[in-house]
Amino acid sequence: MKSPYKTQKPRKARSLYLALVSTLACGSAVALECDYTTTNDWGSGFTAQITITNDTNTTISTWSVGWQQNGGSSITNLWNANLTGSNPYSATPVGWNATIAPGASQSFGFVGEGNDSTGTILTCGSNSGSSTSSSSSSSSSSSSSSSSSSSSTSSSTSSSNSSSSSSSSSSSSSSSSSSSSSSGGTNPVCPSSSDNAFQMYAPSVPATIEAEDFDPAGYEDSSAGNEGGDYRTDTDVDIKQVSGGYAVGWMTSGEWLEYTVYVEQEGDYDVTIRSGSAMAGRTFSLSQCDTPLIESFTAPQVSDWGQFKTWSAGTVHLLPGYQKIRVTVSGDDYVDLDWIHIGPFSGTIDPPDEAGCELPGQLSWTSTSPVIAPAQSSWASVKDPSIVRYNDRYHVFATVYDNGLSSYGSIYMNFSDFTQAGSATQNYMRNTTVGNTVAPQVFYFTPQNRWYLITQWGGAYSTTTDISNVNSWSRKQPLLAGEPSDSLDFWVICDDTNCYLFFSRDDGTLYMSKTSIGNFPNFSGYTTVMSGAQNVLFEAANVYKVKGTDQYLLIVEGWQSGPRFFRAWTSNSLDGPWTAYKTSESNPFMGLQNVSFPSGQWTNDISHGEMVRAGYDQKMEIDACNMQYLYQGRNPNAGGNYNSLPYRLGVLNLN
Repeated sequence: MKSPYKTQKPRKARSLYLALVSTLACGSAVALECDYTTTNDWGSGFTAQITITNDTNTTISTWSVGWQQNGGSSITNLWNANLTGSNPYSATPVGWNATIAPGASQSFGFVGEGNDSTGTILTCGSNSGSSTSSSSSSSSSSSSSSSSSSSSTSSSTSSSNSSSSSSSSSSSSSSSSSSSSSSGGTNPVCPSSSDNAFQMYAPSVPATIEAEDFDPAGYEDSSAGNEGGDYRTDTDVDIKQVSGGYAVGWMTSGEWLEYTVYVEQEGDYDVTIRSGSAMAGRTFSLSQCDTPLIESFTAPQVSDWGQFKTWSAGTVHLLPGYQKIRVTVSGDDYVDLDWIHIGPFSGTIDPPDEAGCELPGQLSWTSTSPVIAPAQSSWASVKDPSIVRYNDRYHVFATVYDNGLSSYGSIYMNFSDFTQAGSATQNYMRNTTVGNTVAPQVFYFTPQNRWYLITQWGGAYSTTTDISNVNSWSRKQPLLAGEPSDSLDFWVICDDTNCYLFFSRDDGTLYMSKTSIGNFPNFSGYTTVMSGAQNVLFEAANVYKVKGTDQYLLIVEGWQSGPRFFRAWTSNSLDGPWTAYKTSESNPFMGLQNVSFPSGQWTNDISHGEMVRAGYDQKMEIDACNMQYLYQGRNPNAGGNYNSLPYRLGVLNLN
């Protein structure tokens, strides 16, 4: 859900309108100039700003403005001034903006409703009095008479506010004295003005600041153009449409956004953010002109892009006045930002992410009955699945053996939960551009914003930007230069720096190649990870990062005295070394010794499959608190040629 504050300002009126200006130059006694400017107009409402400029060589200590909204329009909200009257209106300073130095100006803004966004300045005055322009034309005489009346009203207002003006002047003087004695201690660390703000509107703290409403010149983005193409198309900041409005997305390390805000009173203010990343451990920092406010705060991990959580980020100390607040991506790439709230927050704070679980000392699994079987009568089996959860659906790629063609093929399917898996459409990929993808692995490679499909015979990859469209996958390209013969079951996993390619050859050895993130998917050469008996290190190796820990999990299919099962090793680095974790038939990672079948045992083999991951990117992260494994099994009584064995897919759930 978007911030409840989102509706407080027009979301679609995003063009900065050509200024519609009504100006009254005050007489020579005060020589103030008051300009009315329409800053935004969306038909049924508008925002506007009045700027008071001191054209004399003398500092003024207070001011007042009188004006009328045209066409029956009215003001609904005003900032940086005290408002009196009801069309015509009068405004006086709020204290801090009472003084105007020679050649300087002060501004206040407001939101109005009605279909006429224009206004007419009636009076423009200082503590020296007020005056209006006059005209010699007869038609202007009437206008001048009206102005004279308005001037009289303004004078009366000015008189009634003299005490307030005096107080404001005193406040200003006190502030100046404090500033002088404390080397600017009451001045903002990173000063700004409303002119720097988006649509010249600086939120007054406490406030919720929409991420997409950054200052026009207040950003650093690593790519050209607005990748999302929404809201502000004249910027390089990537803005996406989300439920209820907009958010800034695709944020990468070092990118920042800056916001002009107004702080009326010095103090400590809570900071609350609404953000999200499909990847764990993404962080922001908060600063003012390179002065840190919050060194680092973590963005929530969400199950999919476009989802957000609201978390407390910490507390900042702010001085009064207009100032800039900068939000920087301080850690790894890819995080989305919805909004920031500065001040007391009355909304709901989402609970923190659950800490990751260590791998348990004892493992016990429960198996479903087969959930996926071949959809065509000529297919003997469905096997070797790869699975990701994306956009609230499971996406499964798998191998099938086609008896009619005496060859292997592949399928793609998606469904919302495993109860629907059996009826989901199985899309045959044989006649697509990518063709068959036997023993597949699928993941999203975030540095390139592309899905990758890894396959074998020989090792190859294909890419797309739409995982659900089987016709969108590119033609396969070679994966490993210098690939040895008989290589199979290729598996990619990346850390923050490198990508690793693990593979087998059914020879009792596990192999690995390595390349940098920037060079992916170009692998060349390979090394040996570990060697042993063929039945110990056979095939179907998977490597995962255990969420919330510094641990990696390696599982490899093999056998000992009979049925297939999985052994497991762990390491703190993808470079190894690997330490035995569950490596025997009597104490396997997954096998008949620790799997139960409540609906009846339908397989002896716990064979080639893939964990349901916590995310879907190249880091292959799993939640050890809630492990699930989609695997292939078969009727124990079935025999014959291996290619024709009737493999089906079931799900193991960790007890």
